[in-house]
Amino acid sequence: MALKVKFVICLHSHQPVGNLDFVFEDVYRQSYAPFLNVFEKMSEIPVSLHYSGPLLEWLDTHYPEYLDKIAEMVDRGQVEMVGGAFYEPILTLLPTKDRIAQIKLMQHYLLDHFQADSSGFWLAERVWEQSLVAELADAAVRYTLVDHTHFNYGGFEGVPGGYYTAEDRGRAVTLFPINEDLRYLIPFSEPEKVLAYLKKFLNKSDDEAIVVYADDGEKFGSWPGTHELVYTEKWLERFLKLAKSNEDWLELTSFEKILRENRSSGLAYLPDASYREMMEWSLEPEQQARLDSLYAEFEKKPEQKVFIRGGSYRNFRKKYPESFLMYARMLSLSKKADTEESRTFLYRSQCNCAYWHGVFGGIYLPHLRNAIFENIIAGEKTLNEPAGITATDMDLDGRDEWIVNTEKMKLIFDPDRGGRLLSWDLKEQLTNFQSTFTRRPEYYHHYVTEGGAKASEMTGVHDTPLLKEPDLKKDLAYDSYQRVSILEHRFSTVPTPEEIRTLQFPVDLPFIERPLAVNATGDRLEMLDHRFGVNKTIQVDKNTFSVKIHCKKEDNSPLLAVEWNLFTLSPTAPDKGFFANGEFIGHAGTESSLEGKELQFRDEYRGFSIAFQLSEPAEIVIAPLYTVNLSESGIERVFQNSTIFFVMPMPFDHALKLQVQYTQLFS
Repeated sequence: MALKVKFVICLHSHQPVGNLDFVFEDVYRQSYAPFLNVFEKMSEIPVSLHYSGPLLEWLDTHYPEYLDKIAEMVDRGQVEMVGGAFYEPILTLLPTKDRIAQIKLMQHYLLDHFQADSSGFWLAERVWEQSLVAELADAAVRYTLVDHTHFNYGGFEGVPGGYYTAEDRGRAVTLFPINEDLRYLIPFSEPEKVLAYLKKFLNKSDDEAIVVYADDGEKFGSWPGTHELVYTEKWLERFLKLAKSNEDWLELTSFEKILRENRSSGLAYLPDASYREMMEWSLEPEQQARLDSLYAEFEKKPEQKVFIRGGSYRNFRKKYPESFLMYARMLSLSKKADTEESRTFLYRSQCNCAYWHGVFGGIYLPHLRNAIFENIIAGEKTLNEPAGITATDMDLDGRDEWIVNTEKMKLIFDPDRGGRLLSWDLKEQLTNFQSTFTRRPEYYHHYVTEGGAKASEMTGVHDTPLLKEPDLKKDLAYDSYQRVSILEHRFSTVPTPEEIRTLQFPVDLPFIERPLAVNATGDRLEMLDHRFGVNKTIQVDKNTFSVKIHCKKEDNSPLLAVEWNLFTLSPTAPDKGFFANGEFIGHAGTESSLEGKELQFRDEYRGFSIAFQLSEPAEIVIAPLYTVNLSESGIERVFQNSTIFFVMPMPFDHALKLQVQYTQLFS
């Protein structure tokens, strides 16, 4: 029987690069500030804290007194600061030099601001791969934390206590298992129930038992219903007092103290993994459904259930092409960033939240994707790359994408799939006007068709989700092709805005994604179609580019449509919208149909306009595209793109010309 249970409370607090200021403010008031206040009043109780770099920077600007309070608590030995990679990247996705640099950034920050020489490391989303051991050791990291399910996948039985040594090529780092059961008990179960769970560990060891609770700081106040539970009903204060009153068998302690006083429980060689839910989210919807069935089948066989697991975190790059594009462009910048300024933008672009999706909005949140591209574009601007046309295989499919770089814009085309425009940087605005999003099935969409939970039934973000809006079903549409730009369609009739929004128009995928041969000369990119006879030529100036389309007439499809999808952030903001012939048509989320040869989109907030001018009269159809996606507060509708179709009789004796003019409205 163990002499004591040594119990570590560790909170990880994070806000992503680019998150909205009011979100930082709300979470600070709901969670970060009251949590620290409780511990400040109970100065004899230790706590281990990790704050991500983006949050630390925000706190330093808005609430420096909060950081001063942490520094005081560190100085008196109550708070143990846990390090990490500064801008909260998934470490395994980064080149080695960036991994080490991000870790060192955090170590220097903690030393400068808190006089905390931390040897701990918070592993973002607990994405573990064995190759991390040597690099963490090289960065002077002594310990990190992974879920106890990581250990189960590695052959450990039950809920391991203690701490373990991971080894790779003769280098070593300490691993503390995070207790998964406690993540579900705290703070949703009564303190007495949590203490009863902890007491069970007295019977599981002949030495001192070590139990780690590590979870999100936002869970203590900003998750649905938790502020009232944790602070109004004083769950946290009651729990800490109860724990303190049981110090005859329960010792609240820190990681560093355990490392000084207790020996390692042995070696641990763990497979690549993250926490259980993350590995489920990385799967396709039908795979998640089958995995859920397996979990249910083995619910009463825990010794066998442990061998059931989801996919790899890396799979998000395959699941969401938008993620891979950000990843590819981030890696491209990493290869070139050779100044402190460019590297700072690079490290900010590596913040993990916009690269994946689970119970939080993640990649579905336009402002988070925008922040990634904003930093990539800013980093590239510092490098003063020469104008010109270059080819590179960005998506590693064995076929080149073509990059057209000018003083004001950077465009990336994919000739292998119809010559589509994948990326369109407006350098002065630090905006990728093609940070659009493709609608796809998600496993949780069955709640939209079957009905979600009521607000009163929500006790945590992993419950049956709340449907935050009525009639979400009407926006539950799935795209059969990637919603980017300069996509050609063949129609027999002009689609309506409603048909475009709900994808109720014929999609000829082989035509849209036909492979094109490339001939690049000077400022021209000619893409030739040998199958359908629809060729296009791109010619670029510093702030203008033109698209010429040559095509032969189809008897059954006499209309040619050219599709554009524009990344516009807000559907109703009064400072952005569409104009024709000088007259306002509607905001970015408008549904409109008009005839003409020109269309303009103006964004007064970001200070630019885009003018489309056609050589032929066209039916111009505009529609908004929304996704139906999950966030921690429920399933909601999120505006992603403004979609434009230019539809005209298919030319067959001369080329259609579409000129695109970018204008900066103010400097």
